[in-house]
Amino acid sequence: MKLTQKHITGLLAAGLIGTSGLQAYDWKQARKNLSPKQQAIAQTAALAAVGNLEKLSAAFDQALNSGLTVNELKEIVLQLYAYTGFPRSLNAASTLETVLKNRRADGKDDPTGTQVQSIPAGTDKYALGKRNLEVLAASSLPSHPPVFIQATDTFLKEHLFADIFARGVLSYSEREIATVSALAALGNVTPQLQAHISMAMNVGVSAEQIKGIMAVIKQTNGRKTATAGLHALEAVLKSRYTQP
Repeated sequence: MKLTQKHITGLLAAGLIGTSGLQAYDWKQARKNLSPKQQAIAQTAALAAVGNLEKLSAAFDQALNSGLTVNELKEIVLQLYAYTGFPRSLNAASTLETVLKNRRADGKDDPTGTQVQSIPAGTDKYALGKRNLEVLAASSLPSHPPVFIQATDTFLKEHLFADIFARGVLSYSEREIATVSALAALGNVTPQLQAHISMAMNVGVSAEQIKGIMAVIKQTNGRKTATAGLHALEAVLKSRYTQP
């Protein structure tokens, strides 16, 4: 995937950095780079990540009205525990359950959606997770590379990128939209945010759509957090497209 230098310059100059540029940045237009479904994914993920349950309740209701299925929202909540921890995920799950009960009481019949896929018995989950991560990273990866805490490699491959990413329901691009949104909302996780911005782009999420995610973050978490997300995007673009 290549961009011309002119395109790179345009992306980096379009209000991503600099106080004057950000003052003129069109956040509303940037948000339109995402479809209504993608906006709903980003919004629910961001609010779940920071534990804003009051706004999350309204966001879940809006997401269901926008056409997301019950299982799609469940998958967003489930995946986020790997990035935000079980307390945030469990609280989001309880919030979603309450929203669904209230909607049923109001006579709304929300579609369940696609069923979760099961990993066949006997599957080498480390190998499966490694293959899934290679798709996201757009490169081949070594098996069992030495890391400071060796179990982290095993847990990431066998659990996050096998048990979770193999469940289906959401596409890889949708999962990465949720992940980028959650990490941007959390803040202070720049290496992981940049890594997942790059992964998102590897599975079809454009730089313009990443800017759309940050426009959602501005609404849910504030300008400062959204601006940090734009800086992370800028760093990724420079790394990906300005190397010789």
